[in-house]
Amino acid sequence: MFTELLRKSTHISGLIIPIVYNFMDKGSMLTIVGGFAVIAFVVEFLKWLYQPFREVFYSVLRPLLRSHEQKGAITGATYFIFSALLCILFFEKNVAIVCIFFMILGDSAAALVGTRWGRIKLIGKKSLEGSGACFLTCVVIALFWLNPIIGLTGAFVATVVELLPLRIDDNFTVPLISGAVMQLMIKYLVI
Repeated sequence: MFTELLRKSTHISGLIIPIVYNFMDKGSMLTIVGGFAVIAFVVEFLKWLYQPFREVFYSVLRPLLRSHEQKGAITGATYFIFSALLCILFFEKNVAIVCIFFMILGDSAAALVGTRWGRIKLIGKKSLEGSGACFLTCVVIALFWLNPIIGLTGAFVATVVELLPLRIDDNFTVPLISGAVMQLMIKYLVI
């Protein structure tokens, strides 16, 4: 449980992105997050290519990494920053902010509640209690920023995507899929 708390506390630090974006324009935010994406890319590249860098990287960050990340996989942080960049690039501001919050808070709620109180298993290690916490967290976020129908749909989609055992990291899939659904609803539905 402590490891999950430590991992999610670093995840929560990502809240700076949607909070800052709320007060900035799209171009400035793309520049800032794009800069972080370049850094993440360079770190992943050096980790893959340069043995001394890889050794230092793993010795410092091992407690925060999942087992597959410790074996050389792209880190969740890299998926996070690239998904945030794509959300800001492709979605209108409120949708981008909401789906980045989904990724941070909804995913954290699912992991923490599921790890501590999850008894009814749904898929793999995912639990009904964790998915419920994800959904409720996402609903609160969405209803603050968006039309209720769009927000509830986005919260539901984010929860389902977080639950499914997809091959791509949920730091990438949750915001992009839920954001795409909400953006399409805004564009094509008269609500």
